[in-house]
Amino acid sequence: MYKTVFTFDVDPAKQEEYLKVTAEKIKPYWETHGCQSYNVWQMDGGNTFIKEMLFEDVESKDKLFGLEEEAAVSMRKLWRSFMTDYTLKTYIRRV
Repeated sequence: MYKTVFTFDVDPAKQEEYLKVTAEKIKPYWETHGCQSYNVWQMDGGNTFIKEMLFEDVESKDKLFGLEEEAAVSMRKLWRSFMTDYTLKTYIRRV
C-alpha cells in the first residue's frame, strides 16, 4: 500500500464549493482511474485540509500522477484552483 498526503489551505469563502466539487467531480475521477481511496479531512475550525490518496503500489501512483489526458490535467487544475500552500508527503505501508 502506498499513501500520498497533501496538506493545503482553502480560503473560507471557497470551502463549501471546494467540498462540493471534490465530492462530485475530483474524488470520483481519481477513484475510477487507479486511486483505491480518496479522502479529504479538514482541521476542526480551520482552513487547513489534508487529502489522502491510497494506491496499491508506487507504480499505480506514478501511473496516475503521470496521466496527461485532458481530464486528468483538468482535475489537477480544478483542485489547484481552490488550494494554497500545499505540501506533499508519501508513505509506504510497512506493517
